[in-house]
Amino acid sequence: MFHINGEKRTPRMMRKFVGLDGIKGLALVAIVAYHCTQGRLPGGFYGVDVFFTVAGFVMAASMFRKLFRKGKLNYVRYAQRRLARLYPALLLAVTAMVTFAGLLDRDALVNIFGQVLSSLTGWYNWHAIIGGQSYFDQLTPQLLRHLWFVGVLLQFYVVLPFVVWVMWRLRATRFSVAVPLVLAAVSGTLMWVLYQPGGDPTRVYFGTDTHSTGLMLGVAFAWCVCTYEYNHYRPVSQPVNASANLTSPARQTAQSMQPLPAAQSHLQPPQPPSGMSVAVAPALGFIALMMLCTLCFCGKQDDFAFRGGIILASICSVVLIAGTISVNSWMRDLMLFKPLAALGRHSYGVYLWHWPIWIIVSALLGKGNPRNNGWVLAVTLVLTALCSAISWYLLEQPIARHSTSYAIFPYPVSPEENKILQILRAVLVDVLVVVAMIGCARAINDAPGKTQMQIQLEQQSHKLERGRKQTQGGQPAKPVQPAKPEQAKPAEQKSAGKVQPKHPKHVAPTGNQMTAIGDSVMLASADGLGAVFPGIDINAEVSRSMAVASQIAQADAAANNLRQWVVVGLSTNGYVTVEQLDQLHQQLGDDRVMVLVNAHGNRAWIGVNNQMFADYVNSHAGNTVLVDWDAMANQHLDQISFGDGIHPVIGSDIYAQAVKQAIDGWIAAGH
Repeated sequence: MFHINGEKRTPRMMRKFVGLDGIKGLALVAIVAYHCTQGRLPGGFYGVDVFFTVAGFVMAASMFRKLFRKGKLNYVRYAQRRLARLYPALLLAVTAMVTFAGLLDRDALVNIFGQVLSSLTGWYNWHAIIGGQSYFDQLTPQLLRHLWFVGVLLQFYVVLPFVVWVMWRLRATRFSVAVPLVLAAVSGTLMWVLYQPGGDPTRVYFGTDTHSTGLMLGVAFAWCVCTYEYNHYRPVSQPVNASANLTSPARQTAQSMQPLPAAQSHLQPPQPPSGMSVAVAPALGFIALMMLCTLCFCGKQDDFAFRGGIILASICSVVLIAGTISVNSWMRDLMLFKPLAALGRHSYGVYLWHWPIWIIVSALLGKGNPRNNGWVLAVTLVLTALCSAISWYLLEQPIARHSTSYAIFPYPVSPEENKILQILRAVLVDVLVVVAMIGCARAINDAPGKTQMQIQLEQQSHKLERGRKQTQGGQPAKPVQPAKPEQAKPAEQKSAGKVQPKHPKHVAPTGNQMTAIGDSVMLASADGLGAVFPGIDINAEVSRSMAVASQIAQADAAANNLRQWVVVGLSTNGYVTVEQLDQLHQQLGDDRVMVLVNAHGNRAWIGVNNQMFADYVNSHAGNTVLVDWDAMANQHLDQISFGDGIHPVIGSDIYAQAVKQAIDGWIAAGH
């Protein structure tokens, strides 16, 4: 804020960066869509990087402006304001949602104490990494898993003042901007190097060290913008010294970037950017917006995302910010669309509430039926808007206007505010917080150690293991040699000069001719598979993916346990690649039949995997069978688990029936 002719005024370029709320609103839409409807926006997780970049830019710009204005920062005041902005809403959301989960969905309380403690202390991301939680494994989603983002932000806010201090100390060297750029490059490199293709990317996605590229790029751009602001609002009483051109560049920079005198009362008029920059910046911003939209709609949790995609999204976010905040930018007008801007202003509250509400509503209304997804989404959005509004008007807004203590004890009341209403508001806040904290403590105390589905799957796993040991008598099973395709006799090939109908090469297999390798969906279906195919050898584990299929097949082959028909059900827990299928197909050889089971559920990768399976089977029809488990599950939704909409209920045989129908149809087609 400058004083012009005794009156406080804010120069046009020094006002709030208009349009950033719209950017945050778009990013929030992508994140909520990714969490609640992954199949429609599989790359919505890139919205997080937009948020990171905006957060780094806004916070750093605020600090740089203070440095240019006063020459120093008040770290205590800074920490108080950050905590007051983030912590009260976080405390209310965490305690309230844990209380609701205790009343409505106890499965969501598994491991809840560690989640609550780490969320409220700002290190949930590292708690998840150390505890082995997977952000991308949504079969057993954590109630507070989305708060890894808040943990990264809190840790960034702790480090940011030191980064800014170093940059300010180096301002005379013209290398200030190199500090955040180097940190951004280091973070991006760490993500690139530590990411393991085909593995769980949670470590590199949650890590503050590996996911700070956007934050640091935002800091670098904030320095560029703030130095531009200062240089174009130079005090009139400090004319440029003609002899300055004779000094060194470093000295000129140091002289030109000193804090403004507190008593300065006159400013030169701002120097508007050239017409070229006014036209180019919004155009580049629009191109960046289109690239971000493309990433959100077409992106996957694959090698590209963690080896360049997140970096690209962060760079595009910087360009989008630049095109939006520039003077006379039509992109800024686009981002001022009121619903979008309003969503951006309340993005923090919406982010806090939407995920746990989605988890609880899905458990209550979803019932494993994809037809209910529309209702679940609608109820989630309504409840999220309601809870965010309550948090904003009762808690966050009073704290922003006054202080944290004012939210619970409104004294003194401002003359323009109604005293009775403020007292009633404070009483309501006190009651909500106390009830939520008591309910949260009780829910933590009564939290189960495992979900019902987890308990059932573990029991099924133990039962399956005992059955395998009894069948094999503790020794490797006698190998069943692959049967060679039947050859048609010459007399049968031609009769009266006409080609006879082609006979099938295979006959329906018995269980003794079948090996099954699968994940928790196959594990839940083990009883049904054993009933339909007596003697089948089932090797199924929770959270298993296609990445290990070839290794398992190789181990079974080495032990002479790999049978002629190999049923593979490993497409539920992540994206499957053609290379993985080729490797498995090569491991099995031409004499064995690979039976691929597709997946069922509302996950971003499932539709992609199912289409890829269909294409792969069409190109390898000679010894590959496609089992359309997705279609079978949709026909028997009453036998799908209400908890997640993915696993069949224990004891159901619909999975086995899908396998049998696919094999029978494949043989009937002449294979």
